Amino acid sequence: MFKNSKRSFNFSYIDNNSCGSHFSDQSDDSQDMFMDELSFEYDRIDSECSFKSPQTKVNRIDPEYFYDKLIGDMSGVHTLPVLNKSKHQDLATIDSNTLVDLINGKYSDQIGKYLILDARYPYEFNGGHIANAQSSFEKENLIQKLFNEPLQSQDGKRVVLIFHCEFSIERGPKLMREIREMDRLINKHCYPKLYYPEIYLLEGGYKMFYENHLQMCEPKSYLPMLNDSNRNEMKYFRRKSKTWEMDSRVAKSKLSTRTKLSF
Repeated sequence: MFKNSKRSFNFSYIDNNSCGSHFSDQSDDSQDMFMDELSFEYDRIDSECSFKSPQTKVNRIDPEYFYDKLIGDMSGVHTLPVLNKSKHQDLATIDSNTLVDLINGKYSDQIGKYLILDARYPYEFNGGHIANAQSSFEKENLIQKLFNEPLQSQDGKRVVLIFHCEFSIERGPKLMREIREMDRLINKHCYPKLYYPEIYLLEGGYKMFYENHLQMCEPKSYLPMLNDSNRNEMKYFRRKSKTWEMDSRVAKSKLSTRTKLSF
């Protein structure tokens, strides 16, 4: 089925005001080129529809956290303790202490790889970020990295993505939803399979992490988005975001589907 056929996937890069992205004026040719780069062999994807996820160990019980919330492919529960109350109840959210535990190897017996994805503007990222975090401003590069050759870990351990922005109120949650939407679209023929079933949002964003764990920031500083000396950059990125949003709506409408898939 679907032998020797390719299909390209597009995706909505909706960034209202403060949502950071890689913005550029794109012609139809450049959009087609990007779509070609995001082509996937159905043969390869079909062979990956059967999979198993490792079982999660529950080591402690705390009413502040969820321990039985299923991950995106419904194969098991989250490895990391998910906050019971958060600003985005539809997203699995962790606190800064849990992220520090992850970085320090507390969950290395269950999690083989993790990426900390920073959705802030480049000047914010350069002004201070979580150690080993990756700037996800250039979304095209991020999507190609995540989906052209999906990350895998050894020994069947899980791969985890952690998203955040300055406060984890807008840009981080948007990026998290966009990556999940892309993952669902790519794997819609073998739902609920996902390349990245376990993704998290960092509560309070970089600001809260910086305030509680300064020693784990590089450099050890914090540059707000609304910094006076960077207002021109902020306006530039916001203006570009509106152009990108219009282009993405047109592209996504061509690939719209009537199938509604849960997050």
